[in-house]
Amino acid sequence: MVKPPTLRPQSVARINHLIKHWPSDLVRPSSVSVQSYLQSRLPQSPEDASKQSQSQKSPQSQGEPISEASLNALSSLLEDRYARRYPMSPKIRRPASIPDHYDNVIKEFSEAPTRDWMGRVTKRLKGLFRFS
Repeated sequence: MVKPPTLRPQSVARINHLIKHWPSDLVRPSSVSVQSYLQSRLPQSPEDASKQSQSQKSPQSQGEPISEASLNALSSLLEDRYARRYPMSPKIRRPASIPDHYDNVIKEFSEAPTRDWMGRVTKRLKGLFRFS
C-alpha cells in the first residue's frame, strides 16, 4: 500500500491563511472557488475520513497536495505583490476612448449577483437597444 504524500505543517498553515483571507467571488459558484480548491488539498483528519467513508454520499478524491511554488504564487497574488512591482500607467486604467470602462465592469460584477429577474431583463434590453 502506497502512503499518500503529506504536507508540511507550514504548508497547511499557509493554506489555512489563504483560505481565510482570499476574497470571495460573488459571481463564481462556491464549488469552483479558490477556497474550495484549497480546502480539498488539505489533509483530512482521521475523524473526517471515517465520516466520509461511512457516508459515501459524495466520495471526494484527495488530489495531490499543492506544491510550494503554487502556494508562493497564491500568496503573492493575495498580497498584490505584482501590482506593486509593476504598476499600471493611468492611460491603461482609463483609456481615452472610454475612460470609465473598467469602473463600469467592476460595478457590473458587484451588482450582478444581487439583481432580480426583472433587473436582468431590463439590463438585457438596455444592452440590445443601446438606450442613451
